[in-house]
Amino acid sequence: MAKLLMDRARPEDWYRIRRLGDDVTLIDEPWIHEYYRCNIWHVRGRDRDMLVDTGMGVVSLRGQVPLVTERPLTAVASHTHYDHIGCHHEFADRVVHRDEADLLARPSRENTLAEFVSDSIFDRLPPAPYLATTYSVAMPRPPASSAMAT
Repeated sequence: MAKLLMDRARPEDWYRIRRLGDDVTLIDEPWIHEYYRCNIWHVRGRDRDMLVDTGMGVVSLRGQVPLVTERPLTAVASHTHYDHIGCHHEFADRVVHRDEADLLARPSRENTLAEFVSDSIFDRLPPAPYLATTYSVAMPRPPASSAMAT
């Protein structure tokens, strides 16, 4: 399989932050094709904040998005796929459905589906030290209705 050459994103450009209301902010990773991209939701609470999902984890969320470090925060995993729990380890207070608690405590390439990641899901590669790796199993094709160019 031919290796796709593309630029690397800068760490400070990895996350896009959009305030949707007084207490709700949408964070995402714009260099990941939309079909594979996770929405990360920051919700400001009275006494603490909630973060629903944490993205792929190739760039530190805490290091690049100051909003998630301003107040006590609980990181909630909607489920344990690689694109939803990548930065969960950066937060002391983490929760997930009890049926997936063991997966969140001990994630692996196989149990988070990260074994299916290839460089083809990116519009721009993550910053170094991300290493380009090609996997023998292809990612599922996005639905025809997806806005992503193939």
